[in-house]
Amino acid sequence: MATRTVSRARANGKGRTRVLLAGDRFLLLEALRASLRSHMDVAVASAEHRRLEEALSSFDPAVVILDATRLEPEMAIRTVRHLVNLGYPVISVAADSVSVDAARLVGAGSVAVLGLDADLDDFADTIRRFSSGGEAMSLERRYELEKILRTHRLAEQRRWLPFDELTAREQAIFELVYDGLSAHQIADEACVSVNTVRSHIRNILTKLNVNSQLAAVAMARSNNWFETEPMRI
Repeated sequence: MATRTVSRARANGKGRTRVLLAGDRFLLLEALRASLRSHMDVAVASAEHRRLEEALSSFDPAVVILDATRLEPEMAIRTVRHLVNLGYPVISVAADSVSVDAARLVGAGSVAVLGLDADLDDFADTIRRFSSGGEAMSLERRYELEKILRTHRLAEQRRWLPFDELTAREQAIFELVYDGLSAHQIADEACVSVNTVRSHIRNILTKLNVNSQLAAVAMARSNNWFETEPMRI
């Protein structure tokens, strides 16, 4: 990856690295462009997929700086993965450089993550290190983020374990219980008998180790089972 970055940086004949700033935090991107443009070729694009693709095609950057602070976490992860799969090294910006979000961005393939509190010079230094074949982010910081990610993954696994014990059918029935439907309403919705619904509900309560639908719903709410998806990275 670093070799490709260097070759791109030299392709314009001036030894100036091409940097694409992608995101929607206008003041941050403008400050970065002002800081970098004296010694790098800089372009700015929205992180919206179509506009980002257009900028990649027309500018062909050596490095992409992605402001992930205004993207939904899963969208930020998908964007980093997409850029990496296309062969573009990514330096991500997170609200906090030592956080689960930052750790996930590194896990998705970012060569470095900087926080909103980073100095503008930190971005230039990171780009220079990476373009010259060095590590964009210190191994100490990378290990720290990997530890944060491992800890968070374990916590996520524990959070989802009871729900994952349910069959797909039981999860679907439980979601209707969570939405406040009665057994008769669920039977109509699922096109099954009321006895079948009640049997599913008994199995759900047993697997969740609770004694009532109210307790099951409280457990689901406290774990955000129906509000979020399991973390994939």
